[in-house]
Amino acid sequence: MSKEFISCLMHIVIGTHRQKDFLTAEIRSQLHLYLAAVAKSKGTTLISIGGAENHIHLLIAIPTKLSVESAIIPLKQSSTTWLRQNFEPLRSFSWANGFAAFSISRSQLDNTLLYIQNQEQYHWKKTFEEEYIEFLNFHHLPFRESSLFDD
Repeated sequence: MSKEFISCLMHIVIGTHRQKDFLTAEIRSQLHLYLAAVAKSKGTTLISIGGAENHIHLLIAIPTKLSVESAIIPLKQSSTTWLRQNFEPLRSFSWANGFAAFSISRSQLDNTLLYIQNQEQYHWKKTFEEEYIEFLNFHHLPFRESSLFDD
C-alpha cells in the first residue's frame, strides 16, 4: 500500500467542572463556532456539537498524526480561556478534568449525529450523570461511581 487511509470518528463527552450549569443555549451556539475554528487549526474536523448546560458532546474526525488526547486537550484548554474572556458569568469557568471518547463506525454516524443534535430534548428525561454512566457501561469501561464526578 502506498498511503495510509484512516477513518477515526470519535464521539467526545466533556463535562463542566462539578457539573455546574454554565453553558446556556446562546453560549453553546457560540462555543460551537469557536470549537470548529480551533479544531480546524489543530488539524481535526468538528462534525457536530450538542449538549446541555453542564456538558457537551462533540463528533470529531481525528487525523492520523494525532492521538485522541492530543486532539481533545487543545479544545478544552483554548475554550476555557475563550469562555472566561468572553462571558462575564464564566470568569471562573473550567471543564472537568477528564473526558470520555467513544469510537464511531460509519454505520452509526447518522444515529450519533441525531443523538448529539438532540441533547437538550434527551436531557428532559435523563441527567448528565445517568447518561454518562450508561455510556461507560455500554462500552464496558470500568469506573467507580463514587468518584466518577469528583474533580
